[in-house]
Amino acid sequence: MAKKKTKDFSTDLQEGLKYPWNKAGRLWNILWVLIPIFGWFALIGYIRTITVGLVDGKRKELPAFGKFWDNFVVGLKLFIYLIPTIIVLSIIAAIPIVGSILQLLVSIFLLPWLIINLFVKDEFGALWEIKLAFNSVFDNAKEYILAYIKTLVYGLIYGIASLILIGIPCSAFGKYYFLTEFYSKYH
Repeated sequence: MAKKKTKDFSTDLQEGLKYPWNKAGRLWNILWVLIPIFGWFALIGYIRTITVGLVDGKRKELPAFGKFWDNFVVGLKLFIYLIPTIIVLSIIAAIPIVGSILQLLVSIFLLPWLIINLFVKDEFGALWEIKLAFNSVFDNAKEYILAYIKTLVYGLIYGIASLILIGIPCSAFGKYYFLTEFYSKYH
């Protein structure tokens, strides 16, 4: 039986970088950000749609934006769900000496997984499945670190491209590309 060929780092990174461009017209959805508050929440809803699609294996192109008010409602709900997490991370950061380090570790190793979990399950409790996140990430630490490094490289490339504006939507819409792949395999 033939061994399944795994993608190398470079090939996988190239696929991730191409993802937002496979349906480039949908990058214009970033302009919803220009509508204060309403557009911001609609974009959060759209990023959830993108993330869930990536977890479900829809890695070919950005999904359609859908209905503005549907995205707005979803985005507002997710924002409200995130408020307690923001408060807890702020409290952790306030702990003298170790707080900043602990907050950084949580933000790198648990928070991305928990946010993807929240987007997928669409319920408040999904953001607090800390033991599940911990086990998923640390039982598969090598794969998680590789996914995180690819995410950092992706962010760096599109961060630089943001200087000429085109990197902004690519960064916003594709930032979870590699971490969703990890989540799909190891949750």
